[in-house]
Amino acid sequence: MKAHLVHIEEMRFRAKADEGHELLFDGGEAESRRGPSPMQATLLAMMACTASDVVSILRKERVPFRALEIEAEAERAKDVPKVFTKIRLHYRVRGDNIQEAAIKRAIDLSSEKYCTVGIMLRRAGVEFVNTHEILPME
Repeated sequence: MKAHLVHIEEMRFRAKADEGHELLFDGGEAESRRGPSPMQATLLAMMACTASDVVSILRKERVPFRALEIEAEAERAKDVPKVFTKIRLHYRVRGDNIQEAAIKRAIDLSSEKYCTVGIMLRRAGVEFVNTHEILPME
């Protein structure tokens, strides 16, 4: 994998990996940001990684889900470097007649085997807490 990053202005950077789409990162003050900070982007990338896994696993298992949402809350070290220390993920799966075991299995497989971003963070010492709920279709 190759990537390229260009400084735009202030603490804003435009980045692109291989032939992918450009992303804007903004490490400036929260009130003036135009894109995610690098740490926010890391959390978002981890969420997208596990979401892709869970959707793929549920589809392969023919679980009749209709929607997936993930809420995340990350704690960071108090001192520099302010690395993630704990990430809580709450998965909300919508659908009817969904077996609890199927959702737990998909989340566990993502967490323990497939989500490379999450596994890298775990290996770096980040504690993960996963919870989930199954909701009916609205």
